[in-house]
Amino acid sequence: MLQLSRILTAAGLVAASVGLTFYGIVESQWETDKTQSNLSLALMIVGVIASIVGIVLYRQTTTD
Repeated sequence: MLQLSRILTAAGLVAASVGLTFYGIVESQWETDKTQSNLSLALMIVGVIASIVGIVLYRQTTTD
């Protein structure tokens, strides 16, 4: 369970960062594509949720 929490935390933080970067690239274009914008927002949200779940699992595992 400890390895799963570390993987979730790391993957979630990376996904949120990539989503933020991709959102900045999409929004800086002259004509914004809504599909790409929504995809990057979803990637950010899923990344934040995964990292929060990973942090909670890590804290729960280390206190037991």
